[in-house]
Amino acid sequence: MEVIISKLKAKAETVPDNALLRDTISLLTDLHRNPAIAQRITWDGLIRDFERLQDEGLWEISEDNTKLLHTLRSFVNTRLDGPASVISGPSRPPVQGSFSIVYPDSANAPSPLIPTSDPVVLPLELVEILNRTYFHHLLATDPKRVVPPGKSLVSMLSHSSKEGENVAKPTLRDKVEDLVHKAFWDEAIESLSNPEPSYQLPRIKLLYHDLLIALKPLLPPRHPVIITLSSPLSPTSSPLDSAIMHLREVVVSLRARCAPVQDRELDDLLHSLDEPPPRSSRPTSLATLVAEAVKSILKISEMMKDQLSQFVLGSMTEQQLQSAVSKQAKVKERNIILDLWKHYRIESNWLIWLLSCQPSFQVSGIAAELRFKWIVRLVQALGSSTPISCRLPTRTLSTTNPGPHVAEPPDPSPPFIDNSLPPIFFFSVRALLEIQNYLQALVIAASLRTLIRAPQGAQASDAMSFMERIWILLKAEIIEEPGSGDTKLVHLADEVVRARQLDGTILSAEEETRLRAAVARTLNPDDAVFMLLQKRVLKALVDTLAHQRSEPRQAGTPPKMQTGHHVKRAEKRPQLMIVLNPEDFDADHNAKTPRLSIGRVQGFEDKHLKEVLEEVFAKVDHCIRWVEGIWQDVLQGGVVDRELAV
Repeated sequence: MEVIISKLKAKAETVPDNALLRDTISLLTDLHRNPAIAQRITWDGLIRDFERLQDEGLWEISEDNTKLLHTLRSFVNTRLDGPASVISGPSRPPVQGSFSIVYPDSANAPSPLIPTSDPVVLPLELVEILNRTYFHHLLATDPKRVVPPGKSLVSMLSHSSKEGENVAKPTLRDKVEDLVHKAFWDEAIESLSNPEPSYQLPRIKLLYHDLLIALKPLLPPRHPVIITLSSPLSPTSSPLDSAIMHLREVVVSLRARCAPVQDRELDDLLHSLDEPPPRSSRPTSLATLVAEAVKSILKISEMMKDQLSQFVLGSMTEQQLQSAVSKQAKVKERNIILDLWKHYRIESNWLIWLLSCQPSFQVSGIAAELRFKWIVRLVQALGSSTPISCRLPTRTLSTTNPGPHVAEPPDPSPPFIDNSLPPIFFFSVRALLEIQNYLQALVIAASLRTLIRAPQGAQASDAMSFMERIWILLKAEIIEEPGSGDTKLVHLADEVVRARQLDGTILSAEEETRLRAAVARTLNPDDAVFMLLQKRVLKALVDTLAHQRSEPRQAGTPPKMQTGHHVKRAEKRPQLMIVLNPEDFDADHNAKTPRLSIGRVQGFEDKHLKEVLEEVFAKVDHCIRWVEGIWQDVLQGGVVDRELAV
């Protein structure tokens, strides 16, 4: 830190008027004196400042300077993981299947779950993982939000074969990462160069672990290479010789499965392993050969995985791809939530949340069955005037005892007070919050409808246009940024006044004032009319969801890859039979879901309101089905709990 500050101060002596340079020096000085402010700083912001300094010629790219930036990044990220708030579990590597979809970069995807530009007391790596998982969640549940108009999932997930061409000039971040990678392999060569097997074996084991992760998607589970890499290393006096033999087996296996374009590179690598340096040469020669071979295999395996994914994607229909995306999104979502909260905490939060089920609306009939209690509880949360949320788990590091054991404090407030949802809704909370706004807007629209006279004859079409105009205003309030509520209130009152004057009646100033006051009163959640209509729509929602789940569901057949001989082909597909594991597809995605049957809801008989009501109910049903497809074990756990059965 001091070295960077000193270098920047030396530059400041030549350009004392540069504001960016002064601000950067001031920020680093404050950070050096008080490391706690790192909680308000992101590495993205710091690296952008240094990139701007580089553009102005005030920061040079050199090996020393890059090492200094790497040290600075480690310091900032370490402070972010430190005293303030720490996620309670590490991230789990993705589960490998028979094939893996290569997703596009989600860094610039719309609506990130956690904006990386905001100062967050979270490790940046975790923020990226959460945002990427949320992006996959949107691809599976609401692809219209992330897939450009006129594009399909196949086109979006496919990569050009010329992806490496016309690459932009490397950024400062790229150069830092390259240096970190170089330092990793230099350290590996240094460890392997030690002639003592006790030093070589642990490092070889780590390299084998990296190879195992990279090769699992490319080789069968019981392949000899997979067994070798996952087994304990045999004791030997020449670990490097054994490693060269194992690496040769890996290369031969990849040579048999790779595309022809990789043959030349693998043949060259195989030739170097067939003719290793003699034992009389320096130990560094053998160590370098092993490290370079591992690095080359990792590089080729990534290229093979990308080619395999693209080949499979090109052979899939849009429906099959949607099913595969849905399955992988569910697996990833479940793994990450389990890593963050742990299973015991998920179950505990779930039961506490269910015990706070106190709906304001009447629950009767099928909806009163215990298996639907969680749906009733969710609808209760959606009907609350408090926005729903789902807090990340945090734990506070002890300042008196800096040991490794950290006690997790209880949640600061019960979930039924702050309307916080259990962890299983974490990635669905954005969609549920939007639904909560739509439900409130529906009640507002129905409440405003009570302030106008029933349409008569030719005025009926005008009355219908009134509801459409009202809904346009309310929907705009949901979609747009908050802060324009007062303006929308004036517009809503204007529409009510206009509707009252459709029959030619001229309102006096006093009558118009009372009518506008009635509009403001109607928008109050404590208003009697508002509460009555809200109870009706929430009860209708619960009844609709329960009745649909009580009916038998027709399951769809697992998707199969077809050659096209017996079906009409909408587009050109490779005429090759590909056998994919049915477990790669989401059976729920292909099951036929019966259309929601909504009965008459008093107060919402208007044709336009009824259409919107069906759309909103369908959104809730979609979210619930998504959760049901991932967390059946948690949902069933609440049903069999004896305490809840009382």
